[in-house]
Amino acid sequence: KVPIGDTWPRQLGRGMEMYRPLALTRSMSIESQHEHPDTVVDALASNGFVRSESMDINNDPRFFTGNVLDKRLAAVSGLSVVSTLMVGIALGECYNMKHDIELNHTNGVLQFVGFFFMNVVLFANVLAAYIGVAQVYFTYRLMTAGATGFEMAASFYLNPNVAFWRHAGVKWMLQSLPMFLFAGGFRLLVKFDHDMPRAKGAEHQADNTELTWWDARLHGVSVFGLVVCCTYLLLASFLAYINCKHAAVFKERYTMAKSVERPIINLQAMSMSQRGLAPDI
Repeated sequence: KVPIGDTWPRQLGRGMEMYRPLALTRSMSIESQHEHPDTVVDALASNGFVRSESMDINNDPRFFTGNVLDKRLAAVSGLSVVSTLMVGIALGECYNMKHDIELNHTNGVLQFVGFFFMNVVLFANVLAAYIGVAQVYFTYRLMTAGATGFEMAASFYLNPNVAFWRHAGVKWMLQSLPMFLFAGGFRLLVKFDHDMPRAKGAEHQADNTELTWWDARLHGVSVFGLVVCCTYLLLASFLAYINCKHAAVFKERYTMAKSVERPIINLQAMSMSQRGLAPDI
């Protein structure tokens, strides 16, 4: 038995005194010191430069489950890593090469061809890097926007304007790899012409000894440089063939899968439309 006395009422009273709920009033404010945008942010946001409000945050448990968009976005993100590396390499090649191009000379024409295709590689990979970052970012923002996030993200992903640039970025990035070898072959050809020990025609005329084949020149172009350039061009053609073969097999398998899938879906739709009665269980 618990003794009835003055002990437990006093303890209960002291406990109630320790817990005093906060009285909420309409005039009470819970805003912090940095609740509102400062002067700089307010000036830029009011001019439409960048918005200071973000999208609503809803902790929907469906956001944590995998879906088909996650798989496709992961593939695009993986390609953007390669394109980012290619941007650095192509930009370094464009900056480091000599820019005293003489188009009235054979080496000048070859140097210009290599420089042109290296810039094409640079632009293609810059576009692919942007697509791999921007479209993934916008798709995930829409996916986590609310209860219909997946539907909004899917409509953005399938939008023809978005799909065109995604396909263009991926396609151009894959095609820029053989083009990189193509441009590298011309770049090496010019470097062999400039760096060979007997690159000057006067030295060849002064030296009566027979030249080896790697020191010889054909119409002012190094023979050894031509061999290296042709090797790079063959490798570029081989890589382009591999890319075309992969794309052809993908299109063939996709068409075949859809041709087999369509009759089954149509049969299922017809079977469901013929049901006139409600199920008994």
